[in-house]
Amino acid sequence: MRKFPPTLIFCVALAVCPAIGQEKKTEEPAKEAPDEAETTPEEGHSVHGEIFNEGPRQAAVLIGGTGHVNFEITTKSPEAQKFFNQGIGQLHGYWDFEAERSFRQAAALDPECAMAYWGMGMANFGNNTRGKGFADEAAKRRDQASEREKMWIDSLAAYFKDVKADKKKRLRDLMRAMEKIAQKYPDDIEAQAFVFRQLYYNHRNGHPMPSVYVADLLGEKIHKLDPNHPVHHYRIHIWDRENAEKALHSASMGGPSAPGIAHMWHMPGHIYSKLHRYQDGAWYQEASARVDHAYMMRFMLIPDQIHNFAHNNEWCIRNLNHLGRLQDAITLSKNMAELPRRPKFTKKEDPKTYNPSGSSWQYGRQRLRESLFRYEEWDKLIALADTNYLKPDGKGLTQDDHDRFQGIAKFESGDAEGGKVHLDAIEKRLNEEKKKRDDAVTKAEQKAKDGKKDKKGIDAAKKAAERNFSKKIAALQTRFDELTVYAAVNQKPEPDLAKAHEFLPKLKNLAKERHAMLWSRAGKHDEAVKVAGEAVSGGKNQVKPLVFQVRILAAAGKKDEAKKAFESLRTVAGFADTDLAIFEPLKPIAKEFGFPEKWQMPAPSKDMGEQPSLDSLGPFRWTPPKAPDFKLTNIEDKPVDQTSLGGKPTVMIFYLGKGCKHCMEQLNAFAPMHEKFQEAGIDIVAVSTDSVDGLKQTFREAEPEETGEGETKPAADTENPFPFPLLSDTSLDAFKAFRAYDDFEKMALHGTYLIDGKGQIRWLNISYEPFMHPGWLLEECERLLSFGDS
Repeated sequence: MRKFPPTLIFCVALAVCPAIGQEKKTEEPAKEAPDEAETTPEEGHSVHGEIFNEGPRQAAVLIGGTGHVNFEITTKSPEAQKFFNQGIGQLHGYWDFEAERSFRQAAALDPECAMAYWGMGMANFGNNTRGKGFADEAAKRRDQASEREKMWIDSLAAYFKDVKADKKKRLRDLMRAMEKIAQKYPDDIEAQAFVFRQLYYNHRNGHPMPSVYVADLLGEKIHKLDPNHPVHHYRIHIWDRENAEKALHSASMGGPSAPGIAHMWHMPGHIYSKLHRYQDGAWYQEASARVDHAYMMRFMLIPDQIHNFAHNNEWCIRNLNHLGRLQDAITLSKNMAELPRRPKFTKKEDPKTYNPSGSSWQYGRQRLRESLFRYEEWDKLIALADTNYLKPDGKGLTQDDHDRFQGIAKFESGDAEGGKVHLDAIEKRLNEEKKKRDDAVTKAEQKAKDGKKDKKGIDAAKKAAERNFSKKIAALQTRFDELTVYAAVNQKPEPDLAKAHEFLPKLKNLAKERHAMLWSRAGKHDEAVKVAGEAVSGGKNQVKPLVFQVRILAAAGKKDEAKKAFESLRTVAGFADTDLAIFEPLKPIAKEFGFPEKWQMPAPSKDMGEQPSLDSLGPFRWTPPKAPDFKLTNIEDKPVDQTSLGGKPTVMIFYLGKGCKHCMEQLNAFAPMHEKFQEAGIDIVAVSTDSVDGLKQTFREAEPEETGEGETKPAADTENPFPFPLLSDTSLDAFKAFRAYDDFEKMALHGTYLIDGKGQIRWLNISYEPFMHPGWLLEECERLLSFGDS
């Protein structure tokens, strides 16, 4: 078995990237470049132009584990060639942001290397503005390139020449250009690999792939020449939605072919999950998570900056739930909920438009609730109801869903009165929506009549008004019906079976195994057996449907069928936690059937390929990195270091001096919030590039003065100090240590951090722009600190 060196496994990242993130998959329209004579870069902005602002600003390092590739280029620097090859491997693993960093490092070593800029363009293929900018930079250096390289440069330049032209034609032309390169240089594996890469990209963007089999022959050809080439990634993709079994070989080889790239471990999880091999899928997804965790923790990265990170982890939790690995599912769900949120706003200037969609925070909370609910951990579900783990936020966790889950948990745990509170809340909102609907229909009817509409027109107006409420009413009705059933089957001293029988047929959109169990508890065994069978058929190799089927069959007196189902359960639940609440009723059934007390029988797969120890890849949970030590100088010219924080949570703002207009806007935005941060037990300090003398000349904008007549007049021209300490870092040592520094252009960047009482970085934002939302950050600080030592 091939061994994976520690440096290859733990050093899975290059360096921290700015908080603007990595998701660049959505194509953006190109913007016209401003006249160079009219532009003077603002503090924190790249001197090379706007296309460099949003990219990596810290230097790359050679990490290994990015794939066995060799793409020869014209360069005077052997190191530049190594970084270029690393970038190519990262492109093959869809690690585009880090690929750009590697290519930029190559350009730093050899500024005239045209292919380094071609690589940056490929890393920004879905971003017309940045992609075109880099393609143009490559074209400027075309004369330095070989004939082969010119073909690559010309193909990308042609693709970006007119970004408003028909995209499908541009993609087709690019494919033809790449095919010509592969035909002219038949021994060039990378030429073939990029044809394969583009073939799949074009397919995702509207080009048909008439034969996946024929396309895969190209991948097979590449792997005959190099069995470990990372095009295993593309072979997995093309078979993923066609015939997952055809990708099993590449699934077993994907991670080992580029073990330093998390996405290469993630993709096999697609295949194993499609084949209902949830233990194997979860193994690869956990491997991906561990690689990402190690990378983020080492380089102080906000998790959701990484493409696919949240998606991988939430899918891993779903697979863990299929397996009955509840404790691992809870651990990972909680960890996701505890992660720092990336400041993503629908309107950049309005923090009220924070968009949690696709975030670890949203996924973690949803998966935590689902895990506890699925495995009937009612006490835990109730205990976390009003914490930052599960309290409703109006988006990811709505109040309606909160009442549904909490109502069921309370009815099931014997708190009928508590459950009724949530049932009544749902009923109240349902009646309110119905009244709104009825009022709207009446108003629409009257308006149609006033407009002299005929009967058909009046009916159409009424239906249109009704449609506006249909979805909301249907959702509330479903929740009401479900809670009513739970109230009925849990009624004391005897269940209200008549009510249960009335409402059970109305239930919609709930797991079939749960519906089946409710039928069984209501004494309708035939219906319960039927629905339980449908649940098992639709949930192949999933633990919970099979557990409920065994219990339902046994309750219906179908002992032979129950025993047969239990035999299947023994291996399906082989990796499940042994203390699941839903296993408790199985104990007497297992005894009756003659099964041992420890009846689970794990059956590991034998075709998984090379698998390193999961611990060698990184930790299962993300934990905050330790803040670096620092030595600064205060306004009194006295030394200050990390001990000055006094074990108290602190927001540290790194700004670019009093001459930076936007920095002063940032400090003036935080100044009025200082007291609220203090009330929350959080200090604020600001670190400047200025000298101590510069700190003494840095003042807050004075507030306009009240005239006493309901009007204001401009503030007096006074020296108004900021309410928080200003510290000097003329050496930029602290900026560098906190990664608020552009290694390529040797300049400081804007940075904002939350350091907790134990010196851990709990939140950060590094960018070419200052973070301007102190209110949102205060809320985030309080949320993160509520979790204690996460």
